[in-house]
Amino acid sequence: MKSMSHRTLHTLRNLSLLLTLVLLLGFTAQRIYVFKMTEAQAQYHWQNLEVIKVAMDQSNLPHNQVKQVIGAIDSLQKDLQRGLTIDSTSAAPKLK
Repeated sequence: MKSMSHRTLHTLRNLSLLLTLVLLLGFTAQRIYVFKMTEAQAQYHWQNLEVIKVAMDQSNLPHNQVKQVIGAIDSLQKDLQRGLTIDSTSAAPKLK
């Protein structure tokens, strides 16, 4: 009887350690997001970011604020380019 409760406690402890490990890894694992858009949509948004950069550069805002905003947009654009993949196998959405 005593060995049965000891074995059960040992099993419960192992399960709790395993669950804790899974939860910790779940929170620390890197998540990857995939955004799908047409080429026209991507070009439209890219041009909008370029227009924002030009407008910010010509604004009356302090120079350091403009550089921060332009730097943030540049960083976003670099990350978008780095993660860009073109899926030529997917069918274009059908319009109703």
